[in-house]
Amino acid sequence: MGKKRGFLIRGIISIILGFLPSFLFVTLLIQGSPLTNYINFLKDLKSSWWAWACAGGLIIFFFLFWSLIQYLRNPEKKRRKKFALIVFIFLFAIIFFLILTQVYLYGKFLLGSDLLIKLSADKDNLFFSEDQNQDVTFKISATMNPFCIAECSYQFFDLSSGNLIESGEFNMTSIFSKSKTYTLNKTETTESQRLNRFDIKCKTQKARFCYTKAEEITRSILITLNYGLSEEQKKIMNESKERIIELKKRISSIEQDLNESDLNIAGINNSFSAENLSEESSNLHNQIQTLNNSIMNLEDLWKIKKIFVTPEEIIGAELMIRGVNQSGIGLKEKIASEIYLYNSLIENITYTKSRLNEMLKFNLTNSSCDKLDEKISGFNVAISEFINESDLTKKEENIKKIASEILAFYQESKEESGEICPIETAISGKNFSEIRIVSLQKVIPEFYLEEPEPLCCFYGKCEKCCDENCSNKNYPVIFLHGHSVNKALPADYSLDALAKIKGKLSDEGYVDAGAILISSVKEQPGLWGRVNAPVAVTASYFFEVYRTEDGGEITVPSKTDSIDTYAIRLRDIIETVKYRTNKDKVIIVAHSMGGWSLEDILKFSGTQI
Repeated sequence: MGKKRGFLIRGIISIILGFLPSFLFVTLLIQGSPLTNYINFLKDLKSSWWAWACAGGLIIFFFLFWSLIQYLRNPEKKRRKKFALIVFIFLFAIIFFLILTQVYLYGKFLLGSDLLIKLSADKDNLFFSEDQNQDVTFKISATMNPFCIAECSYQFFDLSSGNLIESGEFNMTSIFSKSKTYTLNKTETTESQRLNRFDIKCKTQKARFCYTKAEEITRSILITLNYGLSEEQKKIMNESKERIIELKKRISSIEQDLNESDLNIAGINNSFSAENLSEESSNLHNQIQTLNNSIMNLEDLWKIKKIFVTPEEIIGAELMIRGVNQSGIGLKEKIASEIYLYNSLIENITYTKSRLNEMLKFNLTNSSCDKLDEKISGFNVAISEFINESDLTKKEENIKKIASEILAFYQESKEESGEICPIETAISGKNFSEIRIVSLQKVIPEFYLEEPEPLCCFYGKCEKCCDENCSNKNYPVIFLHGHSVNKALPADYSLDALAKIKGKLSDEGYVDAGAILISSVKEQPGLWGRVNAPVAVTASYFFEVYRTEDGGEITVPSKTDSIDTYAIRLRDIIETVKYRTNKDKVIIVAHSMGGWSLEDILKFSGTQI
């Protein structure tokens, strides 16, 4: 009974150890439930015949090995023979296992199992509204021959500016994963979007136990950085808007006052020189032009939503306007003062002339008649000089002098008695008109500031972000890959089939968005399509990868599903890409099994083609 039990135990342990290597490899290479995947794998004899053969050989070897151990434990055998036999069996086991391992690994290589790189990020879309920073972590893992080492290089790239953020190199194995964490700052104070992309390139190193084609495998993840305004910033924006509009109204009022002053200066220039006033007016026009340029700069800043960063510029403009306004008021006062002075001189001339006409009717002595004739001649000379003189101050001096002399003579001679003077000199008949002050009615126009458009940049070129109006251009390209001839391999081993074509499109201005990942977290529509550039994305309807709320991934293989399952998954892929790019159509580039019965799948899913 004891011997039978020992025989059974040795058999069970041998079977477990025989199937253990293939079980471990399937667990490493195929995602999902290990036991379920292994059972399905063993059922498919076309793919698992080598595993059955290796397991059978190992079962026989382990069973015989333990049987020999039991046999040698018999005390009747000589120790030397026992020792020699144990050493022989041990060496034979090592050689046999190494040969079997080599055959196994080479068989796996021939069947297409080489290097599979997994790249994931805990966040695809970052949203900044306050002045906070956010972290994004990229996780890289490799599925490959455990005896292989992968040489990897990475770069984190700012697609919006075209600048490299960081790059580096590292080696990795299938046992340990790598992660890179970046802290992204809120660099924009505008409502805008920036694009960052993390790229990883890996290839395996050839070694004695590592069979590989050493082909480079690439993976990419697109990260959108979406910038908005906080409630406090929106409040400041609205306040800034009102202040800018008020500044524009004040400048308009000052400009209308200056135009009024210009008309009055033009009227003055018809009577006397107003060169100093014209110079002041010209200076004020220049200052107003400077103010207008300053206000235009403020408008531009406001439109790109940076005004709340530099509120001192508004205060500076307000001080400039206050100074120009005071200068304009001073100019108006000077104009009014000079017009008043000129008009008073005209009144003085008229009054003096009337006194002379009165004295012509006085009864004067002969000496007074001679003086009256002199005064009339002096008056005529003063009028002539008044006309020819451009300087108002000299005009004033001449008129005041002759007027005071005539008025003094008038007072002296009005009480005289004599004869009416026979004056031959005629009083100047020149009449002067007073200058009328022009007064314009102010009409302050309504000013508006259009809401600033969100800006999106791509390789340094910034444009208005695309919205639903861009849905009929820059259609995204979906690359549907085929599948390896080895059905035991995960479908995502074939994701690189169209990598070179995708890379060419990226060089020509397409946004490489990596592989499509269907998220269970609801996100805003159109985040991939805000930049005015088409998107290229890799996808497969052979498996699904979902992102969970905690940033993890769930892969659902589906190589044996029916056409209706493929149709549903392809429809989900298309709808997801359309949702993320905000486009109404997609372009599909299919390869091998990726295009197999594609038309039938699309029709079955109800997707328009």
